[in-house]
Amino acid sequence: MLKAVFFDLGYTLTREVNISKKIDALLKPYNLDWKKFYPYWKNFYFLRSVGKIANDKEMFLLLEKIFGRKDIPFRKIRDIVFESHIIPEESIKVIKEIKKEYKLGLITNFVHEWAEKILKIKGIYNLFDLILVSSKIGIRKPNAKLFYIALKQFSIKPNEAVFISDDFLSDLICAKGCGIKTIWLDIGVKNKWKKKERKIAKLFQPDVIIKNLTEITSILKRV
Repeated sequence: MLKAVFFDLGYTLTREVNISKKIDALLKPYNLDWKKFYPYWKNFYFLRSVGKIANDKEMFLLLEKIFGRKDIPFRKIRDIVFESHIIPEESIKVIKEIKKEYKLGLITNFVHEWAEKILKIKGIYNLFDLILVSSKIGIRKPNAKLFYIALKQFSIKPNEAVFISDDFLSDLICAKGCGIKTIWLDIGVKNKWKKKERKIAKLFQPDVIIKNLTEITSILKRV
């Protein structure tokens, strides 16, 4: 019997809009653009998301050292990144429906403060009974410990939970290996990464594949 539903955040509950033009405009006075800046941002974000960098201030100080300037508007860039994570109204409706019947959890590789802000902006933070964010725990998926922590918090068995994610390789293979039921959100994105995921999914199949979160409420009855 299904008792809990766990979600990933990025690209599962959220949709991201292109922010390159906005950030390019901010970086132009410093002879930078998003394409040049992003690899550094991504690397420090990764360290931030696993707790190796304690807070945004420390992250910005490290970026200042890399670029040798203190006047680059790192906070404004961070805020634009916040704005790029859009939670569609249809996803919010799905979450509210699921909450009526199941415990609701979030397991995500992200920065805790950032995830909290994104959820609170949409007024859905308090809908989750459990929010596990990698930066606070100090580990990222596919480390199975995140899933075992979630199961222990809810006092449930693996087969009493389902995990929903767009990321088949990093998320769902690990969840399935822990005995958790899996739902893969494959919206049809065409790139090398997704092509690889679809090949592997033929061998190591998720329990269900969906193209839209709106399919979930009916599917949960038979997972």
